[in-house]
Amino acid sequence: MTSVVGVAVLLLTYLQVEWDRREALRQHVADMENLSTALTRQAESTIRDAHTVLIGIQRKLQVSGYGAESLREVLEVARAQSAILTDVEGFTVLDADGLPLLTTVPNAATQHTARDRDYFVLHSTHRATGLHIGAPIQSRMSGDWVISLTLRLNDANGEFRGVVLATLLIQRFVDFYRSIDVGSQGVLGMVKRDGTLLVRSRESAQNAGLDMSKSPVLRAVNENGVKRGSMVLTAMIDGVKRIYGFDTSDEYPILVAASLGEEQAMAAWRTRALQTWSLSGGVLVIVIAMGWLIWRALGRQGRMEARLQSMHRDLALANHALQIIAGEDALTGLANRRRLDEALHAAFQLAAAQRQPLSFVLLDVDYFKRFNDQYGHPAGDDALRQVAAVLKQHARRSADTTARYGGEELALILPGSESASAMAVAERIRAGVEALAIANQGSPYANLTLSIGVASCIPGQTMQTPADLVAAADVALYAAKGGGRNRVMLSEQPA
Repeated sequence: MTSVVGVAVLLLTYLQVEWDRREALRQHVADMENLSTALTRQAESTIRDAHTVLIGIQRKLQVSGYGAESLREVLEVARAQSAILTDVEGFTVLDADGLPLLTTVPNAATQHTARDRDYFVLHSTHRATGLHIGAPIQSRMSGDWVISLTLRLNDANGEFRGVVLATLLIQRFVDFYRSIDVGSQGVLGMVKRDGTLLVRSRESAQNAGLDMSKSPVLRAVNENGVKRGSMVLTAMIDGVKRIYGFDTSDEYPILVAASLGEEQAMAAWRTRALQTWSLSGGVLVIVIAMGWLIWRALGRQGRMEARLQSMHRDLALANHALQIIAGEDALTGLANRRRLDEALHAAFQLAAAQRQPLSFVLLDVDYFKRFNDQYGHPAGDDALRQVAAVLKQHARRSADTTARYGGEELALILPGSESASAMAVAERIRAGVEALAIANQGSPYANLTLSIGVASCIPGQTMQTPADLVAAADVALYAAKGGGRNRVMLSEQPA
C-alpha cells in the first residue's frame, strides 16, 4: 500500500510539474508572438511614413522637373517631414551620378558619391519603381549605421535620372528594442525576407547585413508560407537557446522576431518545480515512515496470528481435499455423478435467468464390455482414463463441466452453446478418441470408439428441467448406438 501511495505521489507531482511547464512555455510563447506583432506594426508604420514622403518627392520631381525652384520646394517639404519623423535620419535626392542634389541629413558630407551602393546600382539598371529596402550600411554623409529606403527617379522620357533616398537610423530601432525588457538573454530583431539582418537589439553594428536565410524561422516563412508563429531553437549568431515569436509584414518584405532566453524564461518554473518536488519528497518520506511503522506493527500482530492462521490453513486444505474427494471420480479425475447433477442444476438456472442456450453431451464407449472381457479390467480402466483426457482437452472453457456419468458413460455440460457448436465439440471428441487408436477386436471398427448424444435447449422455454435435457441427450445417445455406433446424434426435441 505504501508503494502504491508513493507511486501516486510521484506521478501526481510529475503531472503537476509538467502541466506547469507547459503553461509557462505557452504563456511565454504567447507573449513573444504578441510582442513580435506589435513590433512588426511599428516597423511597418515607420517604413510607411518614410515611403509616403519618398513617393511625394518622386512625383514632384518627375512632374515639375529638376530645376532649382523644384528642388527648393522639395527640400522644404523634406525638412518639414524630417522634423516629424524622428526615426528617419534624413531624405536625400541623388543625381544620375550618385551625387546629392539635396539632403536633410544634418551636417552631411555631400562630396561622396553613392554610385557604388547596391541600391543605386539596382535602380540605375532596373526600371522597377517599387520601394527598395536595402541592407544596413554606414552612411557616408553622417557616419551612422542606417537602413536605406529608395525609389528610382526618371526623366520625362523614362530614363534614369537618379534616386530619392530615406535613411532610417538603426540606433533608434536598437534603443527602442532595448527599452523593452526581454531579459539579459532576450533579443529583438528585424530581418528582410531574403535573410538580410536589418536590426538586432544586441551587437547590431557587428552583425549588420548578416545572412540569416538558413534560419528555421525564415525557412518556415519562405518555404512553408507561415506568416506568424513561434519556435524554440538555438540562435545562429550566439548559440543561445531561445523562445521565439515572429510576425511578417503584409506590406513590406520584413519580419520581426521577439525572443526570450529559454533558461531565463523558465527559471521561475524551475524554482516552482524544485519546491513542488521538495514538498512531494517530504510527503513521501512521511508516507514511507508511516508505512514502516505500520509494517512493523503488522509484523508483530502477524507473528501472533501465525499459528492460528496455520491451523485454519491446514483445516481449509483438509476440507478442500474432502470436497475434491467427494466430488471427483477417482478413476478418471472427472467430476462424479453427484457433482455433475449440482453443476447441471446451477448451469440450467443461470441459463434460464440469462435466456442463454445450454447443451448437454452424453458419451458412451462402444463395446466396452467386450473390451474388458478381452483385455482385462486394468486395460479397461486405462482406456477410460485416456478417453477422459480427450474429453478434458476439448472442454476448454472454465464454465464447461466434464463428468463420469456412470460405468463407461461420460458427460459434458456446455453453457452458452447452441446445438451447432455443441455438435462440433462432440464430433471433435469422437474423432479424438478414434485417433487414440486403442485396439478393440470386439468392435467392428477394430478400435475403441464413442457413441455420443447431444441435446440443446433454452432453459425455461424449450425445456423446463435439467432432467428433460439429460433425457433428450440419452435418447440421442441411444439413437447413435442404434445407428451403428461411432457417431454423434442430436436430439430431435426442439432446442
